[in-house]
Amino acid sequence: MKKFLGTMTALAVALSASAAMAGVYVSGPLPSEFTNLVPSLSSGFIPPNPDVFKAVSKASKEGSKLAGGLSKCFSKGAKSVSKGSASGVDTCINDAKKGVLTKYFAKIASIASKSPLPACHNFALDGNLIRVLTKTFNPQVYCQSPSGAFIDHAGF
Repeated sequence: MKKFLGTMTALAVALSASAAMAGVYVSGPLPSEFTNLVPSLSSGFIPPNPDVFKAVSKASKEGSKLAGGLSKCFSKGAKSVSKGSASGVDTCINDAKKGVLTKYFAKIASIASKSPLPACHNFALDGNLIRVLTKTFNPQVYCQSPSGAFIDHAGF
Protein backbone atom coordinates (compact mmCIF):
# COMPACT_ATOMS: atom_id res chain seq x y z
CA MET A 1 0.00 0.00 0.00
CA LYS A 2 2.87 2.38 0.82
CA LYS A 3 4.37 1.71 -2.57
CA PHE A 4 1.05 2.44 -4.29
CA LEU A 5 0.57 5.73 -2.37
CA GLY A 6 4.14 6.78 -3.08
CA THR A 7 3.72 6.07 -6.79
CA MET A 8 0.41 7.92 -6.98
CA THR A 9 1.84 10.91 -5.09
CA ALA A 10 4.81 11.08 -7.45
CA LEU A 11 2.49 10.86 -10.45
CA ALA A 12 0.24 13.63 -9.10
CA VAL A 13 3.23 15.92 -8.48
CA ALA A 14 4.62 15.24 -11.96
CA LEU A 15 1.29 15.97 -13.66
CA SER A 16 0.70 19.19 -11.73
CA ALA A 17 4.26 20.37 -12.41
CA SER A 18 3.97 19.70 -16.15
CA ALA A 19 0.65 21.57 -16.28
CA ALA A 20 2.14 24.54 -14.43
CA MET A 21 5.18 24.65 -16.69
CA ALA A 22 3.15 24.45 -19.91
CA GLY A 23 2.68 28.23 -19.93
CA VAL A 24 -0.27 30.40 -20.75
CA TYR A 25 -1.18 31.40 -24.30
CA VAL A 26 -0.78 35.15 -24.65
CA SER A 27 -2.25 37.00 -27.62
CA GLY A 28 -1.66 40.60 -28.63
CA PRO A 29 0.82 42.75 -30.54
CA LEU A 30 4.28 41.45 -31.33
CA PRO A 31 7.36 43.29 -29.96
CA SER A 32 9.31 45.84 -31.99
CA GLU A 33 11.73 43.27 -33.44
CA PHE A 34 8.86 42.11 -35.66
CA THR A 35 8.26 45.64 -36.98
CA ASN A 36 7.50 45.95 -40.65
CA LEU A 37 9.96 47.82 -42.88
CA VAL A 38 7.20 50.37 -43.47
CA PRO A 39 6.93 52.28 -40.18
CA SER A 40 3.24 53.12 -40.65
CA LEU A 41 2.30 49.43 -40.65
CA SER A 42 1.92 47.45 -37.44
CA SER A 43 4.43 44.83 -36.35
CA GLY A 44 1.75 42.13 -36.34
CA PHE A 45 -0.06 40.33 -33.60
CA ILE A 46 -0.61 36.95 -31.99
CA PRO A 47 -4.25 35.99 -32.65
CA PRO A 48 -6.56 35.43 -29.68
CA ASN A 49 -7.31 31.90 -30.89
CA PRO A 50 -4.35 29.48 -30.47
CA ASP A 51 -5.71 27.29 -33.31
CA VAL A 52 -5.43 30.24 -35.70
CA PHE A 53 -1.88 30.88 -34.51
CA LYS A 54 -0.99 27.24 -35.13
CA ALA A 55 -2.49 27.42 -38.64
CA VAL A 56 -0.56 30.62 -39.39
CA SER A 57 2.66 28.94 -38.24
CA LYS A 58 2.01 25.97 -40.52
CA ALA A 59 1.17 28.20 -43.49
CA SER A 60 4.30 30.27 -42.89
CA LYS A 61 6.40 27.10 -42.84
CA GLU A 62 4.89 26.09 -46.19
CA GLY A 63 5.97 29.47 -47.59
CA SER A 64 9.53 28.73 -46.53
CA LYS A 65 9.36 25.30 -48.15
CA LEU A 66 8.04 26.91 -51.33
CA ALA A 67 10.95 29.37 -51.47
CA GLY A 68 13.40 26.49 -51.09
CA GLY A 69 11.61 24.41 -53.72
CA LEU A 70 11.55 27.29 -56.18
CA SER A 71 15.23 27.91 -55.65
CA LYS A 72 15.88 24.24 -56.34
CA CYS A 73 13.81 24.45 -59.56
CA PHE A 74 15.89 27.38 -60.79
CA SER A 75 19.13 25.65 -59.78
CA LYS A 76 18.21 22.44 -61.61
CA GLY A 77 17.06 24.52 -64.58
CA ALA A 78 20.37 26.37 -64.76
CA LYS A 79 22.22 23.06 -64.59
CA SER A 80 20.11 21.70 -67.46
CA VAL A 81 20.74 24.80 -69.56
CA SER A 82 24.48 24.52 -68.87
CA LYS A 83 24.35 21.05 -70.44
CA GLY A 84 22.48 22.31 -73.51
CA SER A 85 19.09 20.94 -72.44
CA ALA A 86 15.76 22.65 -71.86
CA SER A 87 15.51 24.20 -68.40
CA GLY A 88 12.34 22.45 -67.23
CA VAL A 89 11.74 25.28 -64.76
CA ASP A 90 8.11 25.83 -65.76
CA THR A 91 7.31 22.15 -65.29
CA CYS A 92 9.11 22.03 -61.94
CA ILE A 93 7.10 25.02 -60.72
CA ASN A 94 3.67 24.51 -62.30
CA ASP A 95 3.23 20.79 -63.03
CA ALA A 96 -0.32 19.75 -62.09
CA LYS A 97 0.88 16.90 -59.86
CA LYS A 98 4.48 17.55 -58.86
CA GLY A 99 4.92 21.31 -59.27
CA VAL A 100 6.15 23.14 -56.17
CA LEU A 101 3.56 25.88 -56.58
CA THR A 102 0.78 23.31 -57.02
CA LYS A 103 1.89 21.51 -53.86
CA TYR A 104 2.01 24.82 -51.97
CA PHE A 105 -1.54 25.74 -52.94
CA ALA A 106 -2.77 22.27 -51.92
CA LYS A 107 -1.06 22.51 -48.52
CA ILE A 108 -2.49 25.98 -47.84
CA ALA A 109 -5.97 24.72 -48.76
CA SER A 110 -5.49 21.73 -46.45
CA ILE A 111 -4.36 23.92 -43.55
CA ALA A 112 -7.28 26.32 -44.07
CA SER A 113 -9.77 23.44 -44.16
CA LYS A 114 -8.67 22.21 -40.73
CA SER A 115 -8.34 25.52 -38.92
CA PRO A 116 -9.22 29.06 -39.91
CA LEU A 117 -6.49 31.31 -41.24
CA PRO A 118 -6.80 35.00 -40.36
CA ALA A 119 -8.86 37.11 -42.74
CA CYS A 120 -6.19 39.83 -42.73
CA HIS A 121 -3.80 37.77 -44.88
CA ASN A 122 -4.30 35.55 -47.93
CA PHE A 123 -1.62 32.85 -47.87
CA ALA A 124 -2.71 31.51 -51.25
CA LEU A 125 -1.72 34.82 -52.85
CA ASP A 126 1.74 34.47 -51.29
CA GLY A 127 2.58 31.61 -53.65
CA ASN A 128 3.04 33.80 -56.71
CA LEU A 129 4.68 36.56 -54.70
CA ILE A 130 7.24 34.09 -53.33
CA ARG A 131 7.84 32.83 -56.89
CA VAL A 132 8.51 36.36 -58.14
CA LEU A 133 10.78 37.21 -55.21
CA THR A 134 12.78 33.99 -55.59
CA LYS A 135 13.15 34.60 -59.32
CA THR A 136 14.51 38.13 -58.72
CA PHE A 137 17.57 36.60 -57.05
CA ASN A 138 18.62 34.70 -60.18
CA PRO A 139 20.65 37.58 -61.71
CA GLN A 140 22.68 37.84 -58.49
CA VAL A 141 23.09 34.08 -58.11
CA TYR A 142 23.96 33.44 -61.76
CA CYS A 143 25.91 36.64 -62.29
CA GLN A 144 28.56 37.44 -64.86
CA SER A 145 31.76 39.22 -64.00
CA PRO A 146 32.23 42.54 -65.84
CA SER A 147 35.05 41.18 -68.00
CA GLY A 148 33.43 37.75 -68.33
CA ALA A 149 36.44 35.97 -66.90
CA PHE A 150 35.25 35.53 -63.29
CA ILE A 151 38.70 36.51 -62.03
CA ASP A 152 38.14 40.26 -61.64
CA HIS A 153 38.97 40.27 -57.93
CA ALA A 154 41.14 37.21 -57.72
CA GLY A 155 44.43 37.57 -55.90
CA PHE A 156 47.50 35.68 -57.07
